[in-house]
Amino acid sequence: MHTRLRGSGLSLIELVVALAVLGILASMAVPRMTQFVDRQRMIGATNSLLNSMHYARSEALKRGHRVTVCPSSDGLSCRDDGDWSAGWLLFADPTAVGEPSDEDALIAFQDMDVRGITITANTPVRRYVSYVERGTTQRLNGALQMGSIQVCASAEGRRVIVSAVGRPRSEVLHCL
Repeated sequence: MHTRLRGSGLSLIELVVALAVLGILASMAVPRMTQFVDRQRMIGATNSLLNSMHYARSEALKRGHRVTVCPSSDGLSCRDDGDWSAGWLLFADPTAVGEPSDEDALIAFQDMDVRGITITANTPVRRYVSYVERGTTQRLNGALQMGSIQVCASAEGRRVIVSAVGRPRSEVLHCL
């Protein structure tokens, strides 16, 4: 007596239907994944900026003189256009000139790879954020310095706010 074994594999039609369903699900997931990745990069850039400001503040307290954070694309000089997207520079600034004077003054450079993310500052912190030996922010002319830097990825973003006492913090921001 012969027993017929029935195949337990997939037919071509079942395979095509399964691949079509998988393709539809993948096409719905890709935009959400892209938004997730952009959001994580934006949060990472915000945290890097906050950490750099905290570090500059602690260095000013430790060194007993001014330490400045400024936007920089090359890691050697400050930018004047208020665009922090390429990165920023931390340097000792005991003479309060707002620019690194020699290589010994450089403390750190944060190079940013933030495609699709913009980091811009308002006027009081457009060119720099400068911490003095007391840990407060102060403009080069001695005036109080406070302001905000926006980190935006499409419509979602964060704002880094530098308070009157120099403490940076972040908050959620709706970007235009």
